[in-house]
Amino acid sequence: MARAIRSILDQNFTDLEIIVVDDGSTDETEAMVTNIDAGVRFLKQQRGGPGAARNLGWSAAQGEYIGFLDSDDVWLPWTSRTYLTCIEEFKRPAFIAGTPFWFSSEEELAAVRQSCFSAAFYRDYLASAAKPIWLGASSMLVHRGCMTRFEASRMNGEDLDFALHLGEQRGFVWIEKPFTFGYRRHDLSEVHNLQQTLQGMRHLIFEEKLSRFPGGQHRRRERIELITRAVRPPALEAIRQSQLRSALQLYFKTFYWHIRLRRWKFLLALPLLVLLAPVKQILRRVARRKNLSKSELHQPNC
Repeated sequence: MARAIRSILDQNFTDLEIIVVDDGSTDETEAMVTNIDAGVRFLKQQRGGPGAARNLGWSAAQGEYIGFLDSDDVWLPWTSRTYLTCIEEFKRPAFIAGTPFWFSSEEELAAVRQSCFSAAFYRDYLASAAKPIWLGASSMLVHRGCMTRFEASRMNGEDLDFALHLGEQRGFVWIEKPFTFGYRRHDLSEVHNLQQTLQGMRHLIFEEKLSRFPGGQHRRRERIELITRAVRPPALEAIRQSQLRSALQLYFKTFYWHIRLRRWKFLLALPLLVLLAPVKQILRRVARRKNLSKSELHQPNC
């Protein structure tokens, strides 16, 4: 968290309000935040999850635009200026999404360099559906006039749910260049929790089927394009982790959406992969037994 806070304090545009929300940690987070900078506001909640934490920060914020930064991510030195350029050039859009630089070590992060500004403007977020834009909370900057809130339950995919509820808010900009934040790769991240991801996908499908996202029937195709693009990777990952029932649930819940979008490759491949999964498990067991037998043969006699 300290690294994330310092990355905002080190911005070359300094008219920023920083609010840290502690989601029920048991360490000395408040003391650490105060030691970094006394001007940073500190809020605490009792294990409500990332969505609830962002909502609490949102309700306390005073600025015209609100950005989000997860504790293991960082802003790059030019991030705030890039956002300001975007706001001015595109006449205060409702929603801006930046681009991540994926890193595992500080050496990788130190090597990233600023490139020339390049961005794509859409009349709203739904209008960007044809473009596979990576979206995460740390990539977002949202006008405070938008009344959308994050889903407070513990799930992955709450960032897409948030964006879909923004839906038809006027003006969405995707900053293609430069990178606007560093996204830290590590296996302990909640995005690697398949159960939370599956829960998030079921939530998105449920919201769409109850017509809770804006846009009505005339924007339905754009919404299902965005939702099914998010659904396909975890459905395939569920097969890899032998959670075949979960994979099939996502498949059948979105079956007609995929037909409408003509995603024939997914429609044909997933059932085949489900059928082959038990065969692959048997082959892996046989291979393990063979390897075990070979290792036993090479054991020295005592």
